[in-house]
Amino acid sequence: MRYAAAHDLPVAVRATGHGHTAGLHRGVVVTTGRMRAVRVDPASRTARVEAGARSADLVAAAAGDGLAPVSGSFPGVGVVGYTLGGGLGLLGREFGWASDHLRAAEIVAADGELRRVGPGDELFAALRGGQPDVGVVTALMVGLVPLGSVVGGGLFLDADDAARVLPVVRRLGVDAPDALSISLGVVPVPDLDVVPAPIRGRTVLHVRLVSTDADLAYAAEAAVRETAPVLLGGLRDLPWTDSGSIFAEPETPHAYEGTDVLVSDLPDGALAGVVAAARSAAVGCVVDVRRLGGALALPADGADAVSFRAAGWIVRVISSTDGVPISAVRSSQAAVLAPLDGVRLGRMAGFVYGGAPVSAEEVHAPEVRDLLARVRASYDPDGRFARASAQDDVERGLEEAPAGRADLAAEPEDA
Repeated sequence: MRYAAAHDLPVAVRATGHGHTAGLHRGVVVTTGRMRAVRVDPASRTARVEAGARSADLVAAAAGDGLAPVSGSFPGVGVVGYTLGGGLGLLGREFGWASDHLRAAEIVAADGELRRVGPGDELFAALRGGQPDVGVVTALMVGLVPLGSVVGGGLFLDADDAARVLPVVRRLGVDAPDALSISLGVVPVPDLDVVPAPIRGRTVLHVRLVSTDADLAYAAEAAVRETAPVLLGGLRDLPWTDSGSIFAEPETPHAYEGTDVLVSDLPDGALAGVVAAARSAAVGCVVDVRRLGGALALPADGADAVSFRAAGWIVRVISSTDGVPISAVRSSQAAVLAPLDGVRLGRMAGFVYGGAPVSAEEVHAPEVRDLLARVRASYDPDGRFARASAQDDVERGLEEAPAGRADLAAEPEDA
């Protein structure tokens, strides 16, 4: 950071996630991927997590003490990026956002000074979901929850049965107690030999359920099974170390672009419209619909930067960009999300991938934008990180150019 300041160079950070982003033509790229240490303190139920540690590293380290982080659906995501983006966990409805459990952060700001920040500091508040891009976070102190095992899994159903399945899944989500998390995927499955035969070559609905209450989970599973034949899958008791099997997301990095919409409500007609548009899209679209609410809607303990906590659902759409014009991807995704126009609240920045267009107004409430502006003015007045982000946007924003390896999205989420 001091070298970058001395030579007036922009700075970008690369660590973990679902893939890689573009480098810089002239600048400093800091790679933190080898900083993988995790230290758990069972007495305080906290863990110090270095910048390159992935969710699976933290989950494994905490499991021996009967503890767990509020981790998400993909074990390969980076803990730091996931937390700074808010962090929508599999059990978020019960335990809140991952950033709600952030206790302290260590960060080298644009001036090259190492700081340890905690509650009461505006920089700390900005780091709790705001992704302020003013320095390199080298470690986080995060709170853990007592958790050993859950009941969870996914059920695959044919998308031709959507008219029967969707209203039931939506109603389960609306009525769900906080201890039950429910989501729905719409997935065009390729016709490949490695894919299980029952779902090979079909467009499927993937209903994912997870709960710390076995009765709640199995009752929800029974309700789904009554709607239509289940092609594959089901629920089971599983340790939290195996929670990544619930979504079963691919681990191999690939080129894709994605965006999302946070909505206040999800009427049956809007959900049906999203699924129908995804099935007819000119470009393949994978849709992910997750129920929010519960503890995710509660205010944080102290100042933070998570916006739109009142959202009832989030609807995501992701498309491969291999050999596909970006304009075609974006027009297809816009059509998928169009049925939600009347209920939109904003977007979650952690689920905007690969250069998809998004404005600050869409991802942050006004008070959060003001907080981030103050923090950036204090800690990165020369805009070193902003300049790197702008260069990425230029490199990835050519409307008619097929996306290449430079467009591999690094997920700060999952997401």
